[in-house]
Amino acid sequence: MITPIIMESDLDVVREKIDLLRSTGESRVHIDIGDGLFSDLLSISPADLQEINFGEISLDMHLLVDDPTEYIEECVALKPKRLIAQIERMGSQVRYLETVKDYGTDVLGGLALKIETPIEAIEREALSLAGAIILLEIPPGTSGSKFDMRVLPKIKELRKIYSGQIIVDGGINPETYKLATQAGADEAGTNSSYWRGEFNHG
Repeated sequence: MITPIIMESDLDVVREKIDLLRSTGESRVHIDIGDGLFSDLLSISPADLQEINFGEISLDMHLLVDDPTEYIEECVALKPKRLIAQIERMGSQVRYLETVKDYGTDVLGGLALKIETPIEAIEREALSLAGAIILLEIPPGTSGSKFDMRVLPKIKELRKIYSGQIIVDGGINPETYKLATQAGADEAGTNSSYWRGEFNHG
């Protein structure tokens, strides 16, 4: 499964990309939210996205922010399918996931790890609560970087202890997507290669 990523600071560009996805029949999208503190990415805010008509497109949100718990309420209002955040700036992974769940919606909380963050950094209890886990293999908030092969053994290691959805994010093209799925990933998010047309839209 390939999910297109939108990582933008201009709301009009986001709107154009969503319109394109709707016109091609794409069923899902992954939007990166950055605060300029966790990484250099300073994106549109969740509040900005209230102006976007997603139609039938399923929304995933990936928080690359300094304190993801502070963003939960604003994001849940958008009714995403999954709300995934980086563990490196979380006080407690379990608390984050339980807070998402406590809103009483169908939103699934998820976790994300930088390439340098070991699988052992995931709290044991969090493994049973996370609806998905993203393994980044490029620097957070960047696009167009080369696929980092170090993610492949991490996928295999995570798959041994986690039965949920494993997502690989970054450096994905048709060849690296195959490597990731062979290692045990369920899906991949792709930004630049998707918008260059390396994957068939729709």
